[in-house]
Amino acid sequence: MLEYLLAEKNFAALKQYVKFLQDLPPALQEMTEFTGIFERQKHIMVPPPNVQSLRQAAQTSEMCWRAIQVATPALGSRSAQVLREIFAFIEEFQAVVSEADNRRKTIVTIDPRQFSLVRSPAWGNAPAESIIDVLREMDRRLEQYRGMVLNFKTRVIGLAESIHGIFVRFIECLTMPICTCDKPIPKIEAYYNLGKIGLPGTTYEPGRLYSQEERIAQSKEHVEFLFNLRRRAASAANNLSDFCYRMSCMLDEAQQMLRDHYPAMTMARAKSALPMLKGPLNDVQSMSDQLGKLTRL
Repeated sequence: MLEYLLAEKNFAALKQYVKFLQDLPPALQEMTEFTGIFERQKHIMVPPPNVQSLRQAAQTSEMCWRAIQVATPALGSRSAQVLREIFAFIEEFQAVVSEADNRRKTIVTIDPRQFSLVRSPAWGNAPAESIIDVLREMDRRLEQYRGMVLNFKTRVIGLAESIHGIFVRFIECLTMPICTCDKPIPKIEAYYNLGKIGLPGTTYEPGRLYSQEERIAQSKEHVEFLFNLRRRAASAANNLSDFCYRMSCMLDEAQQMLRDHYPAMTMARAKSALPMLKGPLNDVQSMSDQLGKLTRL
């Protein structure tokens, strides 16, 4: 289900984007020096790449990527634990009600101490006064997990903002002339003419002799490479953000079902209602299982 949202190619695209930004500073330094030379020669410059913003984007993107690497397997393992506890409670509740002598009694008449969740060390010291306390605790654990999902989404959005913002402007800047007073050739071609500037992940080798035709061809090829990297990274960020949104919606649905239980609800009614939790939670489990497989990014 929704496997394409969490496909490994999404993580590969984001990893490549982050690495490109990490490897970019030497080229940015050369671009800055090249721009300074032109300015001292009284050229009327078209604004060069925003070096400071690109460096900041590299730092921010690296922090977001590291957080994503840590959060991905953690989300998978935490979900497995929470869902295991809830599914076990549903089965135990069904068994308890099936053995009850009068299912018209309210659910608060059920002794909560007979459920394994309440007896587990993770429950804590506060006693469960009624079955409502158990339902609230499951709601709390789902909310806690939902918070992890939303935090993961925040990191993904952090990457997306740099992709849609500074990185797009950087690519567009490379396609603009270096100045307004000479023949309008793209900056990337002018940089390649200098022979000292090469972009990470490309085949251009600074210092090697290239013909004019080769430099023009490579500059066009590498601009397309950058646009393609942007498209893939942006698509990956959008897919992961959508993944988080869908999982959050399923958790919301499950939490609302838990909150719909009330003290005066009969055992018979709860016995019919509680298993409906399995619908959205099975979807959550399917998605978290995908996360659990991505232990190494």
